Amino acid sequence: MKKVFGYVLSLLAALTFAGVIATTANAAGSSATATSGSGVSSSVVASSSSKKAVKKTTKKAKKAVKKTVKKSKRVKLSKKYKKNARKVYLKKAMKGSKINFKNSKNKSVKKVSVKKAGKKTVKFSKKQAKKLNKGKKFKMTVTKKGYKTYTVNVTIKK
Repeated sequence: MKKVFGYVLSLLAALTFAGVIATTANAAGSSATATSGSGVSSSVVASSSSKKAVKKTTKKAKKAVKKTVKKSKRVKLSKKYKKNARKVYLKKAMKGSKINFKNSKNKSVKKVSVKKAGKKTVKFSKKQAKKLNKGKKFKMTVTKKGYKTYTVNVTIKK
């Protein structure tokens, strides 16, 4: 879409530039018609350079790479999770990140957003705890703007 818009914009610029030259050529007489031909070719050059500028800006927008969170700074459990427990104790939670708890069947149980960095206690209702305990493991998917999402696998202790 951006390429098409760039081509249309450059074509429009070339046509308006050629129109201005033609108008000045008619006003000046026949001597200006010789310069109008050279003016059109320069407008084509200008339009092709504007195409290159449009292409460069689109490439810069695509190169916005997301950072990866270092393993030492990833969210972890501060205490082991026991079966049917209604609290999960997290450490190293980053401010602004969102944590999604999924059971072993990959169904979302609870979504939590972190408002303050550091330790966090996530409380579940009885229904949510029961859903989370289906299977031997559950996953925590952590997302944060500007960073790649990652998952933490947690085993359920008896």
